[in-house]
Amino acid sequence: MSRAAWWCWLLVWVNGCGLDYYLHLARGQARILWRSESIDKVLAASSTPPATVAKLRLIGELRVFARQRFGLNTGSNYTRFYDTDGQPVSWNVSACPPERFAPHLWHFPIVGALPYKGFFSRERATRERDALQALGLDVAMGAVSAYSTLGYFSDPVLSTMIDEEEGNLAELILHELTHATIYPRGQTDYSESAATFVGEAGALAFLAEKYGADAPQLQRARRRQEDAQRFSAFMKEVADSLDSLYALGLPREEVLQRRQEVFARSKEHYQRRRGEFQVDNYDGFLKWEINNARLLSYRRYHRDLELFDRVFTARQAQPEQAILLFTECGDDPSPWDCLRRAAI
Repeated sequence: MSRAAWWCWLLVWVNGCGLDYYLHLARGQARILWRSESIDKVLAASSTPPATVAKLRLIGELRVFARQRFGLNTGSNYTRFYDTDGQPVSWNVSACPPERFAPHLWHFPIVGALPYKGFFSRERATRERDALQALGLDVAMGAVSAYSTLGYFSDPVLSTMIDEEEGNLAELILHELTHATIYPRGQTDYSESAATFVGEAGALAFLAEKYGADAPQLQRARRRQEDAQRFSAFMKEVADSLDSLYALGLPREEVLQRRQEVFARSKEHYQRRRGEFQVDNYDGFLKWEINNARLLSYRRYHRDLELFDRVFTARQAQPEQAILLFTECGDDPSPWDCLRRAAI
C-alpha cells in the first residue's frame, strides 16, 4: 500500500493545476485496492456461487496462457477480486470538434497525451461532458467495463466481468494484459488497436487449446469476431465518408448540414446489411446521433487491425515473437509505419 500511496501523491504533485482531479483518482484507486480481496480467498468461500468459481478459475488459466504462450506481462494482475455492486467501475469522456476528426487531448504525467479522461464518479464525468458540450464540441461519455493501470497496481477481476461468456471474457482479460505489456506514451490509437487484436486472436487460440478446434465455445467466438470485423469495416466506410467531407474545407454550417446527410445514408446502408450478422446485433447504430467523438472512439480500438493480423499470421507458431514486434513498433517514433514495414 505504501507504493500505491506514493504513486497517487506523485500524480498530485506532478501537475498542481489538477489537484482535485488527481485526488479523485487517488481516492478511487485506493478504494479499489483496499476493498479487493484475494481470489484464492473468494474461491475458498462456501458462499461463492459455482458460476463465479468457474469464471475465476478460467481467468487463472488465461493468466498462465497469456504469460506462457503470448509472453504478456501478467504480474499480479487478476489475482484479486473487486465487487462493484453491479455498477461500472468508472466512466470515460472524450471530445472532438464537430466539423473535423481531431480528438480533444488531455495531458497527464507518465502516460502523456490521451484522447479521453477517466472518472470514478459518474457525476464528475457528467460535469466534464457538459462543460465540453458548452464549448461546442461533440462529446462521448461511456461506462468502462475494465481498465489497466499498466502494471503499476494489481488490476482486480471486477464482479461485472463474471457474467461475460467465455469468449468475451478471454478477449477482455487479454486486452487489458496487453496494455500492461504494450503502452507507448502518446500513442493511444496504436495501443488500443494492438490490445483489441491481441485480445481477439488470443481468445481464439485459448479456446482452441482448452476445448479443441471443433468446440462450440470456439465456433461461437469466431462467428462473433466475424460480426465485429464486418461492423468495423462498415464503420470505417462511415468515417471515410465523413473524412472526405471534412477535407473539402467548406464553411462550418454547411459541413454540419452535410454530415447529417452522410450519416443518414450510412444508416440506410446498415439497414440493407443487417442480415449479414450471425451472432451479434448492431442495431443500436440506428439510434446513434452523429457524433465525431463517438466515431473516433470506435476507430481508436479498430484501426488497421489487418496489419497486426498479417504480422501475427506470419509468426503464428511463435505468437510471443509477434507481441515482441508489436512492442518494438510501439516504441518507434512512427509505430504505424514500423508495423507496415513488419507486415510487408
